[in-house]
Amino acid sequence: MGGFVLAWLVGESIVVYRWVKLKAPPPPGALALSSGLFVALAAVGTYQPARTTATVTAWALDLAILLQVIGKTPSGKTGWPPPLIDDPTVILPFGAGAAAANKGTNATPGAAPPPPSGGGNPIERVIKNAWDVLK
Repeated sequence: MGGFVLAWLVGESIVVYRWVKLKAPPPPGALALSSGLFVALAAVGTYQPARTTATVTAWALDLAILLQVIGKTPSGKTGWPPPLIDDPTVILPFGAGAAAANKGTNATPGAAPPPPSGGGNPIERVIKNAWDVLK
């Protein structure tokens, strides 16, 4: 089974390599799909007479994927980095709507919005507001 596990790791590495060349993280579905195929081959490999065939098939699959990836410029739309949130109904961690937090800023994707101009700790404001509601 050592050769089979090594074939699985090589296959996952090829998938990750392809996504790194696209400058995006690999989506879990891509890794799960290839892992699922290797799990199916491993299930076949539990039958002793088919173990060698399953291992050779796993390595052949790696070779086929590698021949599809190497020497070609990867193409495709990855959706990475994700776009800024501009839905006004989304409340960001500092309490402002997404559109208000991004308005007039040169925000980059993944960057936290600036704190509100009122100052103070946002957690303290939440606790104060909750306490005022309970009074």
